Amino acid sequence: MIKKIASFLLGFSSFSLPVSAHTDKAPSSNSDRWMIYERVASDGKPLVVVARTGNAQVQTLLLNGRATVVICRTDPTNVNDQGMPQGTNRLYSIEDKLDEELPATGALRVASVTGQGQRRMFFVHHGPIDFSPVLQTNRVPGFICDASEVDDRRALIQLVTPTPLESQLNGDQDVIANLQKSGDDGHAPRKTDFWFYGQRKSLGSLAANLKTHGFSVDHWLSGPNGVVLSRKMPVDFATFQALTPIIVGAAEQSGVDYDGWETFIVTQNPTQPNDRKDH
Repeated sequence: MIKKIASFLLGFSSFSLPVSAHTDKAPSSNSDRWMIYERVASDGKPLVVVARTGNAQVQTLLLNGRATVVICRTDPTNVNDQGMPQGTNRLYSIEDKLDEELPATGALRVASVTGQGQRRMFFVHHGPIDFSPVLQTNRVPGFICDASEVDDRRALIQLVTPTPLESQLNGDQDVIANLQKSGDDGHAPRKTDFWFYGQRKSLGSLAANLKTHGFSVDHWLSGPNGVVLSRKMPVDFATFQALTPIIVGAAEQSGVDYDGWETFIVTQNPTQPNDRKDH
């Protein structure tokens, strides 16, 4: 469900169009996109995952096809304290070349994962594919790249499948990015509405749960049953990093669907502090 950002521009005398964005909790099957999130490796250090979501063909191959990982390792002296290899931007050329040439063979990249001194590129496909010609003709200084079959499919699926919380945080980032494009850094507190759907009793339980976190009932919805909870708050990403896990957890505990949030853009023009334009 797409949720707009209603654009109430404070302090602007000029006309501005409304800004729209969404905070989908999960990608649809026909919405091919890349999502970035962070995981923790077995050694406790971070992994940065860029995963492809919403592509039905990729998801089918991930479940039922073959999977190959291209691993590009660097020297330990070229790895920072968090296990991140330096100079991974040099790998974009080989990644682009693989994306360009392999689809003709039926292989599609499902994710790239950086951490533990390496960058791993995961591909799914029907039959066996020889990756070596592309890797041998596109060597990257400072890295050694080779390909092998993925031996733990369950672990791969878990790694490249974003959780509901990760999906929601990614959606939060999209909305916040749209605010920033309109000159709003999100730091100013403003009324923000959160939309939930489910059984009335469950929604009441949710509202009571979230009241302790500063939420109040703005209004109830019917057809389908829902509730809009409001909270005065900044809308920068640091705020949502702390708040979204609480919201998603409360919605899951109450058995209701969290459908995203909407707010208004706040910009300041000190020369016209009382001018307001509503759309």
